[in-house]
This record gives sequence, structure tokens and C-alpha cells, in this order.
Amino acid sequence: MKRELPHPLLLAAGGLAVLVGLYLWVVVPVTDGLDARKRRLAEAGRGLEEAKRLAGQLAALGQAPAAASVPDGFSLFSLVEGVASREGAKGNVEFMRPANRDLGGGRREAAVDLRLAGLGMDKLLAFLQQVEDPARGIRIRQLILTPSSKGGIDADLSVAMPQSADKGR
Repeated sequence: MKRELPHPLLLAAGGLAVLVGLYLWVVVPVTDGLDARKRRLAEAGRGLEEAKRLAGQLAALGQAPAAASVPDGFSLFSLVEGVASREGAKGNVEFMRPANRDLGGGRREAAVDLRLAGLGMDKLLAFLQQVEDPARGIRIRQLILTPSSKGGIDADLSVAMPQSADKGR
């Protein structure tokens, strides 16, 4: 018993459906995947160039001259207290406490944590400008500003400077 083939148009339609299916479910996803890989590769190349640029900047910073040494007997606490007195912010100091922090890798930092309450913006900016000294590595490590109930601004801040590992122990 011999079976008859379906109508040639039906065979052509089935073949066309198979070809369209292969195109939609195989060829298109593969080409989209290749395009996505090309985009990711281009982004990775840009990221690599950016990383190289930043590495160069870090290397340049690493070769920068060391911060100026501080004289014997220098006290960060005294410096902060003196600046607060000179800038008229001493009456706004709620607390001031010294701190020594171990940063790991043999690095330490001396710090002074303080709160200035109800301070005007002009006095706060003058205080910050006077206390920071990049040449000696003195920086404002943390600064949190909140509106004061007394008027003005409450500032919680930490002034820090690098300290050699053998000092302060």
C-alpha cells in the first residue's frame, strides 16, 4: 500500500514554516547574542582604558612628595581648639574628643571628633578652611550637617591626619 504525498502547496507551506521558525528561533537569537557580545566587549575595552588611566593617576599620586612633617609636640586637638577660638566658634563646641584609629597595613591616623551646634554658615566655612591643611595631610574626614533647633547649623565632624605607626602607642 502506497501512500500518496500531500499536496505540493502544503509541502511548500510546511517547508516555509520550518525555515521561518529556524530563522526566528535560531538565526535571530544567535545574531542578537553576537551583537550583545560585541557591545559588552566594547564596554569592557572602554572600562579597561579608564582603569589604565586611573592606574596612571594613582601611580602619579604615589610618587607625589610626602606630606610635610609636623613638628615635635604637635597636637591636632590643640590645633582644632585654637582654630575654633580664632574663628569665634569655641562657644558652639558641644564636645571635642581625640581619637587614634588603626587603618590597617601599618597605617594609623590621629583624629579629633567634634560637634559644633547652632553655628552660622560663615563661621563654619571659616573654621573648615582654617583647620584643613593639605600640606600636612590634615583633612576633614567626615562632615554631617543638620539644621539646628537654635538656628544655624549643627555640624558633626572628624578632623584627621596621618600618623606614623610607632607614634601614639
